[in-house]
Amino acid sequence: MRLPIVLTVTLLAAGAAGAAEVVQPDRIIMPHRTHFEAGVECATCHAAAAESRSARESLRPAMDVCGGCHDVADEAGCAMCHTNVDGIGLAARPAHPAEKFSHAAHLGRNMACAACHGDPAADAPRLPAKPDCRACHATADDYGDCRLCHADGADLRPATHGAFWANRHGGQARENEALCAGCHTQTTCQACHAGDNVRPRAHPLNFVFNHGVRARGNEMECATCHGEPEFCSSCHAAERVLPDSHSRAGWVRLPDGGQHALDGVFDLESCIACHSDGKGAPTCAACHGG
Repeated sequence: MRLPIVLTVTLLAAGAAGAAEVVQPDRIIMPHRTHFEAGVECATCHAAAAESRSARESLRPAMDVCGGCHDVADEAGCAMCHTNVDGIGLAARPAHPAEKFSHAAHLGRNMACAACHGDPAADAPRLPAKPDCRACHATADDYGDCRLCHADGADLRPATHGAFWANRHGGQARENEALCAGCHTQTTCQACHAGDNVRPRAHPLNFVFNHGVRARGNEMECATCHGEPEFCSSCHAAERVLPDSHSRAGWVRLPDGGQHALDGVFDLESCIACHSDGKGAPTCAACHGG
């Protein structure tokens, strides 16, 4: 039984030796702050940005550009930016979601690099975030500007917007409205939360029967979605739902008009909440004429 054991140990040793020979991929950790403090301009290393019209193009400096300041024959000097000097040229570029981004177009408008990439004195530049784009582009509820940089088929939804996002987004929206406003306006909300088209349901199942109590104490909250009085009056008229005062004896009385005539004089605002057309409203015109 010694042969299988010896063979196994030999294979493991060979595998370990092979693994040791694998060249680790190079990563570039260029110290931007060091270069900035030395007075190196962005264009010194990224001169190609002025003509670049696609984020797929590499704007990393070539070796001869580095050689303008550094001894590129000195491996120790190269290790200042490269994690593996034996694998230089193999470093993977970070993914860029906006593949149509045109540096030339932005630089042509005299935009500073810092407007999109942050403080040049930072350890590393950053990719522009949505607020950076919105400084110039209209991106809320109109993704036409987004497609200037993002491919037409690209999914622009954030990673947080997963399969169950529609069911649980309300909590985050209440917690951070400004974050939602980066992509959405109230129009987006009202498309689903329009009262008669609620997904997911914003009101309890029996809300139609007891919403009057809530409405009397929270008119401004109701008006967030139901801004027009006709939203209420159209349903009340169709369902023949009347205010309590309209069911009392003497509400309408001839020849003096009864209590509703007095309310019309002293509390006209309450009347026009439902009868906004005044005497021209069907319920009024029946007695008052057109």
